[in-house]
Amino acid sequence: MAILSTALTLKDLPPPPSGKVGWPWTEETKRYNTLPNYPRISVVTPSYNQDAFIEETIRSVLLQGYPNLEYIIIDGGSSDDTLAILRKYEPFLANWISERDRGQSDALNKGFRRATGKLIGWQNSDDSYQPNSFLSAANCLNQNPDADVVYGNINFVDEQGQIIEPYPITEAKPENMMPYSGICNHSVFYTNRIFEENNYIDDTLKHCMDQEFILRLLIKNYKFVFESGITANWRIHNSTKSAQQMDIWAEEAFALCKSVYRDRTLSATVREKAKESLYGLCLDNFGKLRLNLFRKTVREMVDTLGWKSLNTEFALKYIVSLFGVQTLTRLKRTKRQFINN
Repeated sequence: MAILSTALTLKDLPPPPSGKVGWPWTEETKRYNTLPNYPRISVVTPSYNQDAFIEETIRSVLLQGYPNLEYIIIDGGSSDDTLAILRKYEPFLANWISERDRGQSDALNKGFRRATGKLIGWQNSDDSYQPNSFLSAANCLNQNPDADVVYGNINFVDEQGQIIEPYPITEAKPENMMPYSGICNHSVFYTNRIFEENNYIDDTLKHCMDQEFILRLLIKNYKFVFESGITANWRIHNSTKSAQQMDIWAEEAFALCKSVYRDRTLSATVREKAKESLYGLCLDNFGKLRLNLFRKTVREMVDTLGWKSLNTEFALKYIVSLFGVQTLTRLKRTKRQFINN
């Protein structure tokens, strides 16, 4: 295991599995070995039982044609074929471990503490980079030496890796990180200054860790620079955390917005966006039939904003929610039938 000082090609890597074609299986990027001022790029991948996708993630990192690369994979003790894949690519990894941890946030912090790069990225084990993203990130930093974070675009892709649609990346401002993330970890590279100044992932979070981390850095006035050449793929499939843990995300996102609203050191613009987000997240819980969480967030809104925050709509929805999911589902079905008739 070593830091790569020479750009890799397809010939350097193990052959792809049968039937896998295109990027990053049978296509590669141009090798960049002669251009000056290549900052070291470290990439950290937290992993747990993603053998269906992690090889694509690994190859999308190693085939960037980048000559100063440190790749670190922190596995949480996978019980599928992940470890066989890691051993297959072990000669090209700077560091990998497989051990039980306290979850994704804990794994990320382990990786970030090992990273030695000037730029440090985070790519999940079911997501990937598009070609030339590392060169674009390095060039962006060279052109903006005062940048603390460089970030780019994201595409939603399906289980087979086909592009579905772009993710709506927005300007790097605190108010654009609520209630949803305007910037996501998939296409972000942090400078080592971020971690040298003791900024790490909040390991109490299970789902909103990147949203909270980026929001925290923006509130601290770290400089973000957008670079369109950085592009990553966010895979949508049934076993993603996004699909399986929406209740956790909804609860953590609400708590994040509540903490921002309560912080009176922040600007009125940021706090107002946090307040609007509390209303939106609360109504989203009702619409998605997360009724226990809806009632909980209504009570928290009253505690945070006062009784005047409850308008007639919220009061009626709260009463209806007490009848349970089955009753509400029947009411919605009846409403649709009435509208259709």
